[in-house]
Amino acid sequence: MTLTLIGKNIKIRNFDTSDQEQFFELVKDKDNHDLAGLEYTEDVDFGRNLLDMYQRRDGAYAISLVDTDKMIGIVELNKRGESAELLPTREIGFVINRSFRQQGYAKEAVKLLIDHGFNDLKLTEIWASTEKANLVPQKLLESLQFKYIYEAEQTLPYTGQSNPVKYFLLKNDSLLVKNS
Repeated sequence: MTLTLIGKNIKIRNFDTSDQEQFFELVKDKDNHDLAGLEYTEDVDFGRNLLDMYQRRDGAYAISLVDTDKMIGIVELNKRGESAELLPTREIGFVINRSFRQQGYAKEAVKLLIDHGFNDLKLTEIWASTEKANLVPQKLLESLQFKYIYEAEQTLPYTGQSNPVKYFLLKNDSLLVKNS
């Protein structure tokens, strides 16, 4: 599905082959694997394969700067299953290149996808998971009214790597303060 959501500073868009350099910066940063659960590799060819996988993955998008279109991160809004009770729900995930962190880009991206999910896709719930020790996104989620629900092990697709994660939930009836 083609998607473009434009915010004040960032936009969410489909991946492009021109994102290869910025994408590889994300996947070769071990902290992104340890803290955000992103696939990790230092192999350029495997990095290309990962970008190709993300380009084909429904619900995975690049976060880019509005002014330059430079990719600075990844955001996903993934299906949680095909059963009737899971179809109106999604799981959101995000990672920002370390050079662009602490500037509000992740929060803006998450807010754009929440709005899209609840208003355009008519979702009832949006879940999120964070690495257990990664407190920054946990605080970001809580600032957007997500509630902590439980903890579990998560295995990453394609690589088989596993990490302990905390799960958070935002229901469509939650009061999301748009300008927070």
